[in-house]
Parts: sequence; C-alpha cells; structure tokens
Amino acid sequence: MMLSVRSALVLFAFLFSCTFIVTNGLMMTTDSNHSLEEHIHPREEVMNINDSFNEDDKTNSVNKQVPTQLKKGTIPAISTGNPPQIIIYHSHNRESWIPELENIKDPDRAFDSKINVTLLGRYLQNKLKLSSSKIPVLHSKIDYPSRITNFNYAKSYSYSKTTINQELKMHQNVKYLLDLHRDSQGREKTTITHKNKNFAQVYFVVGINHPNWKENMEFANRIQEGLNKIVPNLSKGIYQKDKNSGNGEYNQSLSSNSALIEIGGVENSLDESYHTIEVLAKVIQDIWLEDNSGVVKSSSPSI
Repeated sequence: MMLSVRSALVLFAFLFSCTFIVTNGLMMTTDSNHSLEEHIHPREEVMNINDSFNEDDKTNSVNKQVPTQLKKGTIPAISTGNPPQIIIYHSHNRESWIPELENIKDPDRAFDSKINVTLLGRYLQNKLKLSSSKIPVLHSKIDYPSRITNFNYAKSYSYSKTTINQELKMHQNVKYLLDLHRDSQGREKTTITHKNKNFAQVYFVVGINHPNWKENMEFANRIQEGLNKIVPNLSKGIYQKDKNSGNGEYNQSLSSNSALIEIGGVENSLDESYHTIEVLAKVIQDIWLEDNSGVVKSSSPSI
C-alpha cells in the first residue's frame, strides 16, 4: 500500500512538472506574451528566444517556390488576420554589436548567427502588430550564410531580392519594404542622448540606379521627418548611392515605399537600438495610417 501511494505521488509530481514546462514553453513562444515582445534581453535570454523564432520559420515556411540556391524555406507566410502590408527583412542578417558579443573586440568580427539585427526586425514587427492599428507585418529572419550554397557576402542583396520577389508574388497587398541594418561606425558617431536616454542614430541609403529612386527618397524623407520630430537629430540623413559608390539599387526598385535603414553602429547596445525601434514603430504607424485613411497626422507623441 505504501509503495502504491509513493508511486502515485511520484507520478503526480512528474505530470505536474511536465505541465509546468509545457505551459511555460508556450508562454515563451506565443505572440500573446507582451512581456517577451516588449523587452528582449541580450546575451542570456537571446539564444533561447531566437531558437523559438527559428521554430516558427520551420513550421510555417513556404517551400514550393524556393529558388535553387536556398537550402530551406523563406519568410513564414502569415496564417491568420489581414494580408501583410509591410515586409521587414535583413540583407545583412548577421550584423551584430560588440557590447552584445563575448570576446569580440574587432568591429570586422561583430557578426553572429543569433544575436544580430533580426532581433530589431522582430521587435519592430511586434510593436506594429501590438499597436492600436494592428498593422499586418511579415518579418524575414533568414540566415543566408547557412541557407545558401556557396554563400557570397557580395551577393547579399541578390539573395534578399529573390526572397522579397517570392513574397510579393504571394502577398499582393504588400506596400512597404524595410531592410534593417546596423552601421560599422563607432558609438561616438552613432549615438544620441535625448531626455537622459541613449538612442542609436539612424541614416537611410537610397539607390539611384532605378526608376523608383525619387519615390524612395520621398519615403525615406517621410520617415526621417517623423523620427526627428520625436527625437531631434535621431536621423543623420539620407545618402544617395549609385553603382560607383554602392549597390545602386538595394532592392528598392521593387517598391516605391522601400527603405534601407541603418540603425546605430557596431558599438551600440541592443537596448539603445531598441529605443530607436520604438520611435521608428511610431513613425511607421503614422505613415501607414496616413496612407490608409488619407488623414495627415500632425506629429507623433514625444518620447
């Protein structure tokens, strides 16, 4: 009799612990967990968080139209809600930050398969989805170096262009393309303090070797004006580049509302970059509301 009771207690404890683990696992991966979406911790938690994001890619990725050079899926197709109108992606997805990487001091080595700019894209996506407008957004977290046979860094924009073209065929309502990067400059040139809070500064790159470039300039200027209204001088400017000084196109021929946004630099922290993403989310929401309602907003709230 004593053995049976003891066995029952052991079984109960085992089932309880399994239930606890499963429940907490769901809490860590579901989009309804506001605490996870609102604050992603660097280093200690980011490895597990990114693992859960990658699981989303594995289960929801679209495989039917994958180009031959991609080993696995592409951007997860949105499964519920309104068709996506914004795609956030990263042509240089492994760009990272020295303060967030252990034993890395050389800016040329500040690249990582998990702690990288895709965290900024994820944070921006969550901010837009959780906003009052509930803007439908897709986010590409593709790790091109591990997914492309004979990966060549110089072809990064070609790889991401293939991905975006595929998604544009699948999602006809997409209007905005946001390619998020981080710069290679030191923090003295990429950081600004506003109301005792540090922000990673922003600048925009517009390729001028394609027909849409003037529309892209206007789009970048709209975002820049919105950023600087909230945090003065948050944006450092808009840089035009042709084929002699860069890519010259940067996938911006795919949409008149396409922007390449450099957020901070290699010596900024993840938190400083998140502060900037919070401002960027407000501005993108304002632009989206203006374009979808025809009502011009006076300004975003100050931070």
